[in-house]
Amino acid sequence: MIEPTTDSDVSEHDTERAAPSVQPEPTTSEATTTDHGDGDGRTLRRTRNRQRVIVALLDIVREGSLNPSVGEIADRAGVSHRSVFRYFEDINDLVRTAIDHEITRATQLAAVPDLGMGSLERRVDAWVDSRLRLLAVTYEVGRVARYRAPDIPSIDEAMEAIYQFTVTQMRNHFAAELDQLGADGGFVLDAAMVQTSFESYDLHRRIMGHGTERIRQVWHLALRALFTHSLHTR
Repeated sequence: MIEPTTDSDVSEHDTERAAPSVQPEPTTSEATTTDHGDGDGRTLRRTRNRQRVIVALLDIVREGSLNPSVGEIADRAGVSHRSVFRYFEDINDLVRTAIDHEITRATQLAAVPDLGMGSLERRVDAWVDSRLRLLAVTYEVGRVARYRAPDIPSIDEAMEAIYQFTVTQMRNHFAAELDQLGADGGFVLDAAMVQTSFESYDLHRRIMGHGTERIRQVWHLALRALFTHSLHTR
């Protein structure tokens, strides 16, 4: 797993460079045999091919295709088109499983170094760097999750859990400033969450054409202004 650090840049191609945390073992064909008994061999083959399909979908998504066909996924995985539905109930089940895979991985990538420690300047840097690192790696899958959420209700539930995890992180990281703001702290927390959200990152990257360094500078300026201005105007 990738451990966040505050002193490493996040490039525009982190998503492509970061491989899934679990890679399938290569097989020569879907009919690969093993030395195990027939039952064990079939189970192992099914597990391997199922993982191959998940990784194939994630690879295609990272290349920018938000809605790949079953045929594209099967061809990339090296399995028959029909067999995909032996491993998954339907395409939504496959998408949901792949997103769950990435959510588990994202949770491990989301740590903020020295949570709540240091000056405001240092904590803003740590928060922005952590968010940029996480979003660079999970960006394309995050787009798919939002695209498919209307058809797969459990995706919204997962995103709600991610939000609760992140807002707790931010509340703890900037507790010194938020506590001083009293009742207004909730409004500032909301604004800071929106400022460094997936949606903000997507707007900067896809619509405004901003690179990582520009997003870093904008987010740092916005968070610093939010916390310092709010305190000075009380």
